[in-house]
Amino acid sequence: MRRDGPAEPWLSFLDDLDASLEDPVDLHCIGGFVVSQHFGLARETADLDVLTVIPPGAANRVAEVAGKASPLRIRHKVYIDHVTICSYPDSYQSRLIRVFPLWTKVRLWALEPHDLALTKLERSNDRDIRDVMFLAQAGLITRETLLQRFETELEPYLTGRTPTWNRSTLQMWISSCWPESR
Repeated sequence: MRRDGPAEPWLSFLDDLDASLEDPVDLHCIGGFVVSQHFGLARETADLDVLTVIPPGAANRVAEVAGKASPLRIRHKVYIDHVTICSYPDSYQSRLIRVFPLWTKVRLWALEPHDLALTKLERSNDRDIRDVMFLAQAGLITRETLLQRFETELEPYLTGRTPTWNRSTLQMWISSCWPESR
């Protein structure tokens, strides 16, 4: 269920952010905002998780105007959260999807569904699992591409205990989303 623009309060929030910026800013968006506002899962979220802000120097201005302690959060009850700790596929930038091209300065880019799902592996809480199951049930992700992208673009860059944790979590997701693959 893709739409021309995000629902309220996101539309007004992003209108106000656009009016507050002097120069264009690209936001690489992940999380519940993308799953709900772009891909159509009926769920609420109070934050717009951003993996990357381009140009990097604009990150402070975006946080000041639209972050957790900002006037826009007080006004709209939503905010932008620049996520600094997150595992993501190596080449995600080549697959970004431009979403809601409504503003002159705010440019939102969503991670492609497989890349988006893989950002949820590390935490894998109930909400993350529901998001991934929605993406699978909507036909937006496939078992094969998810596994291939994990093996070639994410797993080689994981350190410590996370490769084992992430692989186990991915196998659980595959069993839940595609039971016929057991």
